[in-house]
Amino acid sequence: MQKRNLLAAIISGLLLGLSMPRPGIWPLAWLGLVPMLIAVRGASIRSATLYGLVAGAVYYGIIAHWVSIFGYLPWALVVLCEAALFAIFAAMASCIAGKSRAYLTIPAAWTAIQWARSLGTLGFTWGSFAHTQASCMPVLQLVSIAGPWLIDFAVCLVNVAIAEAILNVGRKRFFATITAAVVTLGAWGVGFATLKTAPEYHPATKVAIIQGNVAQDVVPDLNYLADTYITFSKMSRRAVSSGVGLVIWPETTLPTKITTSDWGGILSDLAKETRATYIIGGYAPSSEPSSPLFCNGAHFYGPDGKALGIYNKARLVPYGEYVPLRDYLPFLSRYGVRKQDVCPGTSHSVIKTALGKAGVSICFESLFPQIARIETKHGANVLVIITNDAWFERSPAAVQHLMMSRLRAVENRRFVIRGAATGISAIIDPYGRTQAELGIFKRGIVSGQVEPLTGLSPYTRAGDWLAYICVVIAIAAICGRLARSKFKLKQ
Repeated sequence: MQKRNLLAAIISGLLLGLSMPRPGIWPLAWLGLVPMLIAVRGASIRSATLYGLVAGAVYYGIIAHWVSIFGYLPWALVVLCEAALFAIFAAMASCIAGKSRAYLTIPAAWTAIQWARSLGTLGFTWGSFAHTQASCMPVLQLVSIAGPWLIDFAVCLVNVAIAEAILNVGRKRFFATITAAVVTLGAWGVGFATLKTAPEYHPATKVAIIQGNVAQDVVPDLNYLADTYITFSKMSRRAVSSGVGLVIWPETTLPTKITTSDWGGILSDLAKETRATYIIGGYAPSSEPSSPLFCNGAHFYGPDGKALGIYNKARLVPYGEYVPLRDYLPFLSRYGVRKQDVCPGTSHSVIKTALGKAGVSICFESLFPQIARIETKHGANVLVIITNDAWFERSPAAVQHLMMSRLRAVENRRFVIRGAATGISAIIDPYGRTQAELGIFKRGIVSGQVEPLTGLSPYTRAGDWLAYICVVIAIAAICGRLARSKFKLKQ
């Protein structure tokens, strides 16, 4: 029996792994949990935890395999941490499965865990149900209502209903089947209606992303900086000659402290010469003048050459840009962790330009819905994502990372301009539709028109309210289980 259940857990992990880009067979997410949910039905908490751990290990082992680029130990640690959360979900599901409240409590538990994965310095949201649906335009529209948590809840609910339909007969099977059908058709119906009534935009601002595709595995000395600048400035002049008003250079295009070197003046002269607004990825000095640290910044220059401001990346990559517990984990030095931490920015601020206010997310920050939402609520008329995904190499991670940009666009109903050093660069409209795109390891200019927008979506206005409700429901379920267990012990 346990072998059969372990096989079911493995199948769940495989189905969910196939639902993420690539290959991105998104319908599999709507039934990927079913084998595991059947396996945990009637199982002990210990057995259910094991099944969840196995399913999670297979799932995250597949979709996070790109982490092995840095070594198999980092990959194994990421998989273990994420699978542990999957195991907690399976344990909770085993306590509730088969009861009428399972239709509410199990999806709430899943959603609460997905929300928890977005919190803290080690937060990592990769692989939620919302990510699997980023290519399904009708379902994707749900995120504008309650963020990615609504997709997580709806997809998990359908999985629960399908499992109950398989395990039951008579009225219970009928109810489960109707529930799965209603939720699925409801999600699609809302999405289709939203797309059908989508307003027509009148983009007046032409933008260009310079995807230079310059070498990333070299020492950024003066020659490298000069060659990179020549490449990007030539491409920028060509873009501006076609009427472009905003030019985006990706994350760390110039990996040097721009504002405390001659590069600030050089970039200012370029902006003034071409009469365009620039957002350029490069380093910025720490807010503490005496500190040797630097920030990962987005530097703004107006068409008159004046520096408009700098956004410094506030949410850094653990063990990529800074090393938690560095002094206690000396073995990490064998895995190429940086010798010196990057300095984090202090806030997710927006920068005012002649084209409206821009909210910027740098690379890792685009994983978190809260960041783009805060920037939009603070007045961002357009969202900009700059990233350097070269270290993903040719793994599916580059495509998966792009999918998250679609979520940010739809959540806040804003145009997203995504500039990637080696790809994938793209311009995405407020309904998640790609207007222009350039693939990985290609050099070129991605151009298109955007409209600075002011309206706020329900999610932007209200935030993570659904996640909070799910947390309350999940905690109540746990407390109820503990109380019943204590009562039985007394008897």
